[in-house]
Amino acid sequence: MSEVFDQVCPVCGSKKFIFDRNKRELICTGCGYVIAVMDIETGPEWRSFEGDEVDRSRVGLPPSYLLQDKGLSTIITASDEDSLGRQIDIKKKRDFNRLRKWQQRISAYSSIERNLQNAITYLNQLGDKLNVPRPILEHAAYLYRKALKMDLVRGRAINSIVAAALYIALRHYGTPRTIKSVARAAGVDKKELGRCYRLLVRELRIKMPVIDPVQYIRRIVSAAGLDDKVILEAENIIKLAKEKKITAGKDPVGLAAAAVYFAASKLGYKITQRDIALAADITEVTVRNRCKSLAEELGLEEPQKTEKRPKRIIQKTT
Repeated sequence: MSEVFDQVCPVCGSKKFIFDRNKRELICTGCGYVIAVMDIETGPEWRSFEGDEVDRSRVGLPPSYLLQDKGLSTIITASDEDSLGRQIDIKKKRDFNRLRKWQQRISAYSSIERNLQNAITYLNQLGDKLNVPRPILEHAAYLYRKALKMDLVRGRAINSIVAAALYIALRHYGTPRTIKSVARAAGVDKKELGRCYRLLVRELRIKMPVIDPVQYIRRIVSAAGLDDKVILEAENIIKLAKEKKITAGKDPVGLAAAAVYFAASKLGYKITQRDIALAADITEVTVRNRCKSLAEELGLEEPQKTEKRPKRIIQKTT
């Protein structure tokens, strides 16, 4: 698109130009004359030819919160060769081994650094259990660093604070994980995880987004072995509940489970509230209460059930 600048083309007299950001050139749209060229070159300082496998980059990996030193420090590798590829003699090898050992000790010298190193290791392990993407782990590590800097970890278990930071990061990115599933994977009590979660939200002044019950529908339907048609019907029920403004203050997992139950019943599935509770990993009482509130507010009724059954019902894990 052409833009108007405070210049006039000396060839055709036009005032409309296009700025090429790659070549840093100001080009006239009328005749194609280059009015000005920026002196800054944004491209690489070397040329790449086919078959050239030499890495000419002068930078390393970007800083990462998942590394204790953010990846900014250098390390002594365990190689037996120098920079020219020559073998290191036995005496120098012993000296390098001693330097390498002291470098590892110095990298986690203070108690805060050791705490951070243990927390990051545990966070990576917890992320592998829950199959959490790396950007979410980066955000959780950033929150833990802030909590450690504000001395919120003192007197509390590292795994509880790490699990709370990960749960906050999961909610921030809109990933459907319940606090119960995070507590089970972290091996901590649900109430303790809730206390640490409220502590971080209050002290770090984090504004948590509102959880949409629709995020849990697909996971519940998949765990219960239902078809994709149930997902669309359950989403319509949640949409109707939002229009009636009856979702505020309710557990999003319970609302999603109740919507899935009504949707499956409407489509003719012979399924009980207990089956939905097992699939959603919540109590049957929660499903019953949410079903009762949706039935009263939306006028939903459970139709006659047929012999059509879901493919698979998961069992509640311990």
